[in-house]
Amino acid sequence: MENITGAYVVDKDFLKTRLKHVDKLRDLLNKNSVLIDAPRRFGKTSVIKEFERQNKNLKSSKSRFNTIFLELEGVESINQFCLKFSRELLALYKFRNNLDKIEGFLTKAWNATASRLKSLSISEFITLEISESFKDLGFAQWREKLEPLILSLDSMDNKTVIIMDEFPDMLINFQKSCADRNQIANLIDSFTAWLRSLRQTQSADSKFRFVFCGSINLRKTLEDLHIGKRINDLETLRIPPMDEEEAACLMQSLSGKYEITINDDAISFIISKIIAGPPYYGQILFKAINDVNKNKLTLNDIKSIYNVMIKNGDHDLAHFHSRLSDYLSPQQREVANVVLKHVAAAQWDEDQLFQSFISGIHSRETFNSVLDRLIFEGYIVRDVNADCQLRFVSRMLQDWWINKTGGEI
Repeated sequence: MENITGAYVVDKDFLKTRLKHVDKLRDLLNKNSVLIDAPRRFGKTSVIKEFERQNKNLKSSKSRFNTIFLELEGVESINQFCLKFSRELLALYKFRNNLDKIEGFLTKAWNATASRLKSLSISEFITLEISESFKDLGFAQWREKLEPLILSLDSMDNKTVIIMDEFPDMLINFQKSCADRNQIANLIDSFTAWLRSLRQTQSADSKFRFVFCGSINLRKTLEDLHIGKRINDLETLRIPPMDEEEAACLMQSLSGKYEITINDDAISFIISKIIAGPPYYGQILFKAINDVNKNKLTLNDIKSIYNVMIKNGDHDLAHFHSRLSDYLSPQQREVANVVLKHVAAAQWDEDQLFQSFISGIHSRETFNSVLDRLIFEGYIVRDVNADCQLRFVSRMLQDWWINKTGGEI
């Protein structure tokens, strides 16, 4: 198992105890479209990519899904989305030799023929036939062009999974790129209503499914726009934090791969810092361990490595600070600073926290919105084993926040 701290992990690098989430995704997709729900860095994209990898290696072709993966983080307009989506749809039809089945509507709706597409690469076709002529299309016009391509996926031999990664990020980009908030709210309403209608009109024999996920809470994003109903038909796949068994398995796999012997009491110390967080935290700490170039480590060694890592900041936790600074308003940042300061010191009942430190300054609505964001950003969690009191996701993140100068965003 390689120690990968930035990109997604698949195959032998995927923690074996978490393969059950890939199996669950496959089972859900046989029946419905799916929302993958988890805080940042909990491995949503890794689950998707491992699903894709396993799918390609299935012995029975009848069990395989066709997959379309759309990375949407940098998409800033509906036109960019539709162009990207059309590219991937056409590429799938071409790859599966299904162009003849769509020639009729391709000629009618796209001013192009399937025979033209057969003779060109997808990139050439998009450049020559679509990019310029379609650059000023509105969403209603794009919908007329895309919908036949999507519905005709039923003509393929296998089910198709359309994966929209960082989907809520894209919706927020739409909002940032348009000064008219009513206009963009109406666009997002129409866009998400269309995607829902595609799902709702499916029959039992329909062969396409959607997967939505992202590092921003999609439910909260749509609720803020008063259109949360747009996704209430989706099945939810939740990616949980590591338990003690998974944390131990991760350390055992990594130390074995890199031939590092770590004492049992030192392993216990590591587990205490990363348990209840994602595997990502264990990978960060193991990177620091591996960097010291020692093949035998004691508890004192591990404690020293851990403290240096936290204090030096030479790890991958800094993005937690920058994201909140980017996404929260000044008012929300003020509330977040108070929440994180007190939760870093001790677990808190959220009602008591609000009454003690927030109520005289900010509204409960602002407080609740900040809590939602801090939870989905992977900072804090409601502890089901302690009357839902607020605590940091893991001790590692808590130690890092305490070490920051005042811990302010």
